[in-house]
Amino acid sequence: MAIKKEQYKAFEDILGVGNISADPVILDGYAWRSGQLAGPDKFKPRFEAITLPQNTEEVQAIVKLCNKFKLQFKASSTGWGVYCDPTGPGVIKIDLKRMNRILEINEKNMYAVVEPGVIHAQLQAELMKRGMNCNVNGAGGITSALPLAAHEGIGHMAQHASYGERNQLALEWVRPDGEIVRFGSLGSTGEWFCGDGPGLSLRGVIRGDVMPLGGLGVFTKAAAKLYHWPGPSTFPIEGVSPNYAPSQIPPGFMVRFISLPSEEKRAEAFKKIGENEIGFVLMGYNAGMIAADMATDNEEDIKYWKEFSKWETGPSFFLIIAGNSPSDFEYKKRVLQQILAETKGKSLKALEDPKIGGGFLWRCIRITASIRETMRATGAFGGEVFGTDAYSIQSNFIQDSIEAKKLLIKRGLVLDDSTIPFVTSLEHGHFGHSEVLLRYTPSPETMEGMGKFVDRANEVAIKGHFGLPHHVFGDKLHDLFGPHIDNYHLWLRKIKKTFDPNGASESSNHISAK
Repeated sequence: MAIKKEQYKAFEDILGVGNISADPVILDGYAWRSGQLAGPDKFKPRFEAITLPQNTEEVQAIVKLCNKFKLQFKASSTGWGVYCDPTGPGVIKIDLKRMNRILEINEKNMYAVVEPGVIHAQLQAELMKRGMNCNVNGAGGITSALPLAAHEGIGHMAQHASYGERNQLALEWVRPDGEIVRFGSLGSTGEWFCGDGPGLSLRGVIRGDVMPLGGLGVFTKAAAKLYHWPGPSTFPIEGVSPNYAPSQIPPGFMVRFISLPSEEKRAEAFKKIGENEIGFVLMGYNAGMIAADMATDNEEDIKYWKEFSKWETGPSFFLIIAGNSPSDFEYKKRVLQQILAETKGKSLKALEDPKIGGGFLWRCIRITASIRETMRATGAFGGEVFGTDAYSIQSNFIQDSIEAKKLLIKRGLVLDDSTIPFVTSLEHGHFGHSEVLLRYTPSPETMEGMGKFVDRANEVAIKGHFGLPHHVFGDKLHDLFGPHIDNYHLWLRKIKKTFDPNGASESSNHISAK
């Protein structure tokens, strides 16, 4: 299927020459994906055309034309996930990169209003000048700062700064039928401070478990909660990538990597860190993740992993403490010292080095760490993103998949980079989150093993009543899990049908209305 000339002209009349393209080279650029997920030729299905709107009105007009022409559309901000791609013909891409304005930074009420093309690095830099900060999606500072743009939006600073869906306030939404909805305080007062009311809230309807991933219209503006930043307005960075770091750790900051004798002791430490609110960054890293983050190439990665794994006594975690004053900083350090004494935790000396610790400080606040932990070693990664629930549920859920990872390592299908589970604490212990990272070289045998790994995790989630993992999207998985969780998939389809009667919003990674 190719877009018709009269259809192309209608879109061009809205956007202007140069802001729409059906050039095969441009379409190929959007279709290329690295890794096995793209298929043997590295390309996903091509869009019919790429559109570049600059405001909500243009987005609305594109959506209405798609409904008129019986085309589908797929919107994305930075486009890093494979769920930004179509699965077949007849889809128009709405690339929101031109909608890149920070519309408001409200210092008094501590929120920022952004368009979807604003990235976290851009917003965070402006906030730090004003003594404020925001949660940054764990995938990195290059991801969209719009709270509903990411998968679930969990990041390194979620211990004190929560995560995407929880930080979302008022929102502007172009529905799949082209109508504009402004809800929360925006719809009643024109202000952005609240995402709910008056009356029934739509936040849960448009959010679901992991966002609609392009399957329920376009989110064009949103407000996000902000948090206090006790550090400098800019980081004094030295060096050239990948060997760059702050010239010194700013006053009032401390970086540590702690290992404990058991999962029970780690859970106890997390609980006490949360109760005393001393964590600025808290991540349940293992030695393999720390080695990958610290290394600048694969040879260093393997060297550090061998060194740190000998030191690691059991489940571990990475911690940054940030003091709001000298006395607050001293208090938090004393609390940590007491917690480690009670849980028998020990600190990795390498990270106590200011130069090494400074690098981690930069990468885990400005968020450039994850790419080292995932893509560099083999060029591809996968695994499981289990969910967000009580810490104990997440900890218990992940144990079986760790055993499954050991089998993959034994068969030589994935990198042996630690089988100590990654379980972390969010919102000072209010939630837990867990993942299993698998790094591999794509091959038919590897992908078969990965498929069985995921199938096993799904079976454990259902039989163990662990809830809905964050990797559940698309009809097949919703139909698998729905009957075991109050038939939520039936209600999700009713929502889809109500707001998208023509099926215009491409929903291969959300749910169809069939």
